Amino acid sequence: MNRAVDNPWEKIEQRVNDLREIGVVIDNWDDIFSDFDPRPLSVRTVSEDFLDELKKRYKETRTGEFIITIYAPCALRNEESEKMVTHRLKKHFHQKFLQKKKVITIIRIRGVIFVFVGICSLTFLTLATYFKFLSDLAIQIAGIFLMPLGWFGFWEGLSKIVDTSPAVVGDEKLFRKLSKAIYHFRYIGEEEQSEKKT
Repeated sequence: MNRAVDNPWEKIEQRVNDLREIGVVIDNWDDIFSDFDPRPLSVRTVSEDFLDELKKRYKETRTGEFIITIYAPCALRNEESEKMVTHRLKKHFHQKFLQKKKVITIIRIRGVIFVFVGICSLTFLTLATYFKFLSDLAIQIAGIFLMPLGWFGFWEGLSKIVDTSPAVVGDEKLFRKLSKAIYHFRYIGEEEQSEKKT
């Protein structure tokens, strides 16, 4: 027989583990948004602490989607606030996703440029050596610069294209999933009251 869990925080933790969801406990809506942003909650910046908490605790569901459950005191229950918070979080994470996607695109474009410069350098050196349109001394001097430049540009560019920064790619994937996540709101007082009734 399973031991009954009387502590409400232990019940929340058990539920998070069972459902494979991200569970975050807040005391008020300000915990989700930055304290340094004086604007209304509907446009306020998402708190870095809240974002860091999501990064630490996220797990994938079996369908590949995120279920994020925000646990709050019963006094905060308000349907309009829930819609506003959900909309604001999805919009914020979508913007972050687009930013990371742009960074990845820039990195890969730089990789293409590196590869192009590398190939051009090696090609020029090869043609100069084969067709002898430069003096031997000029070819040797050019080789000192173009040979390492060519190989560095080729391999460094290839690395940027094939193996783009794992940290940036990971963030891009995370923000994409967070922007499409399912957001649930549960209120701690209500759970305790419903359990007492049963």
